[in-house]
Amino acid sequence: MPLLVLRDTRTDAPREFTGEEVRLGRDPALECAIEGEGRRVVSALHAKLVHRDGSWWLEDLASRNGTYLDDRRLEPGRAERIAVGAVISLGKEGVRLRVEVVREARVSETVVEDPRNLLPASAVRPTEMVRPHERPRAIVLALRDVATAERFEARGMRVRVGRGTECDVRPVPPFATGVSRVHAELVLEDDGAISIRDAGSTNGTFVNGELLAGPLVVALGDRIQLGPSGPELVVERLEGGTPAPASPAAAGGTLAARRSFGGQGRTAFFAAKFDETMRGTSRRVRVGGGALLVVLLVAVGGLLWHGERRVRATAQLLTSEREAAMARERAVADSMRRAAEAEYARLEAELGAARAGAAPASVLDSLRTALADAGARAADLEVQLERTRTEMERQIAAGDSLRREAQGDLQRLQSELARATASQVPAALVDSLRAAVAAAEDRATALASQVRAVRGGNLAAVAQANQGAVGLVTVYFGDEMFDGSGFAVTTTGYFVTNRHNVVNDGAPADSIFVTMADQQFMVRADLVAAGTPGGPDLAVLKVRHYAGPSVQSVDWAGEAARQGEPAALIGFPAGLATALDQTQTVRTSMSAGIFSKVTAAEIQFDGFTVSGSSGSPVFNAAGDVVAVHRAGLRETAGLGFAVPVGQLAEILPADVRAELGIERQ
Repeated sequence: MPLLVLRDTRTDAPREFTGEEVRLGRDPALECAIEGEGRRVVSALHAKLVHRDGSWWLEDLASRNGTYLDDRRLEPGRAERIAVGAVISLGKEGVRLRVEVVREARVSETVVEDPRNLLPASAVRPTEMVRPHERPRAIVLALRDVATAERFEARGMRVRVGRGTECDVRPVPPFATGVSRVHAELVLEDDGAISIRDAGSTNGTFVNGELLAGPLVVALGDRIQLGPSGPELVVERLEGGTPAPASPAAAGGTLAARRSFGGQGRTAFFAAKFDETMRGTSRRVRVGGGALLVVLLVAVGGLLWHGERRVRATAQLLTSEREAAMARERAVADSMRRAAEAEYARLEAELGAARAGAAPASVLDSLRTALADAGARAADLEVQLERTRTEMERQIAAGDSLRREAQGDLQRLQSELARATASQVPAALVDSLRAAVAAAEDRATALASQVRAVRGGNLAAVAQANQGAVGLVTVYFGDEMFDGSGFAVTTTGYFVTNRHNVVNDGAPADSIFVTMADQQFMVRADLVAAGTPGGPDLAVLKVRHYAGPSVQSVDWAGEAARQGEPAALIGFPAGLATALDQTQTVRTSMSAGIFSKVTAAEIQFDGFTVSGSSGSPVFNAAGDVVAVHRAGLRETAGLGFAVPVGQLAEILPADVRAELGIERQ
C-alpha cells in the first residue's frame, strides 16, 4: 500500500495519505484541502500527487498561481517524481509542504522495495516518525458557551479560538466587537500537556476569572472568557494530551496553586511583602509611611470624586443629545411625509377638476399615472427613511455600548487604585494604576465626543439622499470571486471604486459586475481607468446601460473634510454575505463617526465599524463625498483610511471630467 507524509512548513502539522491519488486545493472535499493562511492564492483544484510505478509523481492542474517543486515552477499537465526532503509550494507565496515519507508500505516479506523510495533513518527525527495507519497525536476538544449553551468541537495539534474564519472555534460572528480575529489558542505541548495561550488579543483572555499572562495548562471544567465582556466557554471534553489535574475552580477550590504571585493569592502575597518591609524599617519610617498614606487617600478621594462628576455630566449630556437627535429625525420624517401628502392631495385635486371639466381621456390617464407614481414614491421614501433611521439608531446604540464599556473600565481601575492604596503597595504600582485611570478617562471622553459628533449631524438625510447611488462590486479572477463597494458619479454610469478591487498583480479582473442599492440583479461593468501601482488606490468603471442616480455632491477641491467633524461611510461591509435581505435585494449599510485626521494624501475615518468596505464613499455632514475608503486596521475596529476624492481627477478620462465639469487638479 502506498504511503505519503507531507508536513506544512508554516504550522509544522504532518499530513498522512495512503491512497493512490492525493488532490490538493481549496475544495474541502479534496484529500488535501488547504485552509487558513495562504489559502487565497490556491485554486479550488490546484495540483495532484499520483502513486505510479512505485513512486509518487506531482502534477499541476492548470492552477492560476502555479505549482512549484523546490522553487521551480512545474509545466501544467507534466508530472515530475518527488523525493524525500523536496518542498511543494502551491503558488509562489502560498502553502509550502515538505515531503517527509514517500514509500510503498510492506504488504508481505516477499515484496522488494526500491531503496531510492525509502526514507534514510538518519534523516528522520524521533518526533517525526509516523507509522502506517497511525494518525499523529492531536487535541480533541469540546467547549460549551455558558450564555447560549452552544457546543463547539475541534480537533488538531493547535486549536485556535476567535471570530476569524481561520479559527477552529468561532463563538461569535466575524464582525463582532470585543473578540479578536484570532483571540486564543490551545496547543499540544512536547511533554503531552495541553495549554492555552493568548494570541495577542486586544482585550485579553481570562481563565476562571483571571487574566492569562502566559501559557497555562488547561483542565476539564475550566472557564475560558474572550475579553472581560466576551463569551465564556466551559471545557467539557479534553483528550489527546497528558491529563491535567482537575480544575480547582471547577471543584470549588482556589486557583492559587496555578497562578502567579509565588503560588499565593494576590492579597496574601501583598500582605506578606508588607509585613516583611515593615519589620525592616524603623519607627520614623513607619510614621512617614502613615503620613504618605493619608496624603494618598486624600488624593485618591479627590480623583474618584472628579471622575464620578465627569461621568454623571457625560451621561446627562448624552441623554439630552439623544433626545435632540430623535427630535430632528422626527422633524425630517414629518417634513417628508407632509410634502408627499401635499403632492398627493394636489394631484388628486387636479384629477377631480379634470373629471368635473370633462377633460380628455388622455389627460385623465396622465393624471392617474402621476397620482399612482406619487403614491409609490411616498411609500418608498417612508420605507427608505425607516431603514435609515433604524441604521442610525443601531450606530448610536453601538456608541453607547462602547461608552458604557469605557465607563466600566474606568470604575474597575478606580476600584483597583483604591484597594492598592489601602493595602500600602509600592508607590510605583499606585502610579501605574493612576496612569491607567487617566487613560480610561480619556477613552471615555473620546467616545462621548464621537457619539456627540454623530448625533450633531443629520447623517440620516445624507444616507437618504445618496444611498441609491452606491453599488456592490463583484469581480472574478479565474474561479475566485471577490466583493467590494463603489458609487456612481454620473447618471450615465461612470462608477468609482478602489484599484485593488478590480486589479490583481497588475492584471485586471476577468469580469466585473455591479449591483446597485435596492436592486436584485447584477449588471456588467467595464474598467475605464485605474491608478498606477504607486498612485492613488482608485479605479473608474463604466456600468453598461446605466440610467440611475449619482451621488449629489463631490468635494473635488478637497476642502470639505475637517478634523473632528461628523462623517458617514455608506457601503457593503463583508460584501454579498451581509448585503442581501430576506427578499434577495441588495441593501447598503452606513457607518457613522468622525474625521480623526485629514491630510492632502489621506483622510482617516474613526467610526464604529468599517471592516470590508473597500471603495465605499465617505461623506461629511453636508452630504459631500470627500474620500473613498481603501483600508482598515485588522485589530482596531472602526479605524479606517481613505483616499481624498480630489485625487480621482488624475485618472478620470477627459470626457468624464467634461461631463462632471471639473478640471484636472
